[in-house]
Amino acid sequence: MDKIELNKKLNNGEQWGFRKDTNDPEYLGWILINKLPKLSFTPKREDYLEEYLYLITVREAEKREKTPYHVIIKELRRDVHESGKYETGDDIRQKDNYYFSCIDDVEKFMHELG
Repeated sequence: MDKIELNKKLNNGEQWGFRKDTNDPEYLGWILINKLPKLSFTPKREDYLEEYLYLITVREAEKREKTPYHVIIKELRRDVHESGKYETGDDIRQKDNYYFSCIDDVEKFMHELG
C-alpha cells in the first residue's frame, strides 16, 4: 500500500499498524497509525467550569488541526492481551505517542524506525 492509499484509509477513520519486536516473549509490540478526528465543541458558557472545559477543548481542537496524524509505539503484556482484559498501567511496558502534521512526516518517521 502506498502513502496515498494509506492516507485515504486514515481519513476514513481506519487505524493501521505493524508488529514491533519486543525481544521478550512475555510482551507484544505494535506501531499504530491513525488520524485524529476533528473535534466539535459547544460555544462559551458563563459558568467557570464549563469555560475551562471549553478552553481545553479549543486547545485540543487546535492541536488536532495542526498535527492530526498520530503514531503510537506500544508494548503490552502478552497474557493481558490474550485474555481480553482491560489493560492497566502495570501491563504496559512502553507507550509513546507522536503527532505529525502530514502523512509525509509519518512516512519519514517510519523510515527512521526501520
